[in-house]
Amino acid sequence: MPTSDCRLRPQEPSDQFFLQYLYASTRAAEMSASGWDVKTINAFVQQQFELQSHHYQQHFPDAELWLIERDGHPIGRLYLYWGETSVQLIDISLLPEVRGTGLGSALLAEVIARAGARGCAVELHVESHNPALRLYQRLGFDIVEDKGIYLEMRRPGHRVQAPEHAQPIHRQ
Repeated sequence: MPTSDCRLRPQEPSDQFFLQYLYASTRAAEMSASGWDVKTINAFVQQQFELQSHHYQQHFPDAELWLIERDGHPIGRLYLYWGETSVQLIDISLLPEVRGTGLGSALLAEVIARAGARGCAVELHVESHNPALRLYQRLGFDIVEDKGIYLEMRRPGHRVQAPEHAQPIHRQ
């Protein structure tokens, strides 16, 4: 799927409502199975969102925090932290209606190409039951360590040129 109709822009404080909504969408299936009432779910998800945001700020203060937009509307987020020898894919999340369309694969391919151009590995953590695990494995990520809930994955860095047919995502 071409990604030329999407653009990345730096996350802004005014994006908080969307980011909370996006985060809640990533927990919807889990929460629907919890048996909790709506008020409890909302409070729990809000708390978890705030804890996650704090964790990212504390551990990745210089991260690239991108909002993914299509036609001027936010559809996801992409958080990256660039080290000397690797890039940490902190988070990639898309709205439910965008998942499974190939956009996530295209975004990851661009991250892999950027990392490859620098000779960097790409590292990430994923929950073992997350459907994205299959995508990561298909893109050459290997499980480095099973940390219980999360799997640590890594794709070795090799200096590569971006494919000629790649259509980069526009950045602001």
